[in-house]
Amino acid sequence: MQNVVYSNVTDSVLPLPFSTGSTLSRLCQWGVTADLIEIDAGHEFNSAWSDINRAFRLLRPGGVMFGHDYFRMGDNRGVRRAVNLFAQIYGLRVQTDGEHWVIHTS
Repeated sequence: MQNVVYSNVTDSVLPLPFSTGSTLSRLCQWGVTADLIEIDAGHEFNSAWSDINRAFRLLRPGGVMFGHDYFRMGDNRGVRRAVNLFAQIYGLRVQTDGEHWVIHTS
């Protein structure tokens, strides 16, 4: 919030004091959509899987989802496993840049 105040964009940013899962569900209920969504889930599979799938419901066609912690200890048990499985199910391609992953839906 310090950055929001410092950048003088308090009229454009709405803080939502909920957990990620609750916030994503609430945004979906409100009909909010987005072109770009960052996923900053927990490092375990279930957390990442849940956040990725909830966020995808908000993503406009042609939108982009991205996150970090793709290459960590337990690679195939956490974030990377969730990202790869999601991409496989939806026929999407995962791009990586260092620790970051990116999925373009177009």
